[in-house]
Amino acid sequence: MIEIYGFVPSWGLPDISPFVTKVVNYATMAGVPFEYRIQPLDTLASTSPTAKLPYIIDEGRQVNDSTTIVDHLKDKYGDKLDSHLGETDKAVGVAFQRLIEENLYWSGVIYPRWRNDEVFAVYLPSFVPPGEEPAPEFLEAMLAYRQKIWGAAGGHGMGLRTHDDVLVNLKTDLDALSSFLGDKPFLLGSEPTSYDATVYSTFRHIADVPWDWEGRDHARSKSNLVAYSERMQNRFGV
Repeated sequence: MIEIYGFVPSWGLPDISPFVTKVVNYATMAGVPFEYRIQPLDTLASTSPTAKLPYIIDEGRQVNDSTTIVDHLKDKYGDKLDSHLGETDKAVGVAFQRLIEENLYWSGVIYPRWRNDEVFAVYLPSFVPPGEEPAPEFLEAMLAYRQKIWGAAGGHGMGLRTHDDVLVNLKTDLDALSSFLGDKPFLLGSEPTSYDATVYSTFRHIADVPWDWEGRDHARSKSNLVAYSERMQNRFGV
């Protein structure tokens, strides 16, 4: 049985990372047995060569990066979700996956959690098990981690945008996703595919978080995406 390493579950989601959630979603959807394990942050740098999560251990082999992990699971356990797709559908799936993971992610996940002080104050306790008080050294480490994350956002260029620009980008991406989904049950038609693991994960990480901000409001205003999210949750239980 594979082991999926993540940060910590919270807010009714498998993990506080959309990328860990994506892998948990995919494994659940594809019927690949797994165990979820919490990776202590103080050993992450020495455990993961990229110092990022998720990674999996599969029969002693470590695989990093959510997309690489999904490809590995397809190759080893069979492509149960995408084998029926034609090349055009796969191209569309990849395009939306890139839109979500390379653009919407910065506007809808990184920006509110790591830049906004009020949101960060709500987000930070999510790393601490319920009923426990964060240790001073943990708080110090998280503040340093916050600087690292936001430094990466600035280096990417996404972190240099104004608040209004962030919202314009987020709304454009969510509107495009909503328009393409239309009244289809799933992203590419009547049955879910691996690309739904990405769409569903990131949408919930924008719409189902416990802090108020305009991006969450816009996500919740997209009735077909909300219905899609509920449909995924009812079908797969994640």
